[in-house]
Amino acid sequence: MNRLLKWIKPILLFCFLLAGTNSCKDDFTSVIPYTYINMNINPANYIDLNIPAGTAYFENVGFGGVLIVNNWGDSTTPYLSFDAACTNEAPATISVVQVKENGTGIATCPTCGSQFMIFGGSGAPIKGPAVQPLRQYNTITSSGRIIVRN
Repeated sequence: MNRLLKWIKPILLFCFLLAGTNSCKDDFTSVIPYTYINMNINPANYIDLNIPAGTAYFENVGFGGVLIVNNWGDSTTPYLSFDAACTNEAPATISVVQVKENGTGIATCPTCGSQFMIFGGSGAPIKGPAVQPLRQYNTITSSGRIIVRN
């Protein structure tokens, strides 16, 4: 029995190390290309950012603009931000994802109809031909301001 354990321990250790090194890799590559983002926003200037699931759209930043959503109820990430380019349409043309009804937490592509969960989520598609989530940007709050970077 001891002889068997002597062989099993190194094999299990090797398997755990192999699994651990491969599981930490970020192999996901978004169809939305990397675009430098550095925004510093005062939410008091955008009334929709002060209501739960409220959003604000910023043109001319990111690949297709940036959507910032009030992630009300989550004290660790009170705001989330996403590139507004639809992951189904972006390779061909830049179609901006629009929030039809502010406060729903759902963004919809006007071209293909894909819908994405942006409130409390990761921008994952919940309907439509899009299969990849919206590109999410790092968002923090500091001194009452929203800072978006990548």
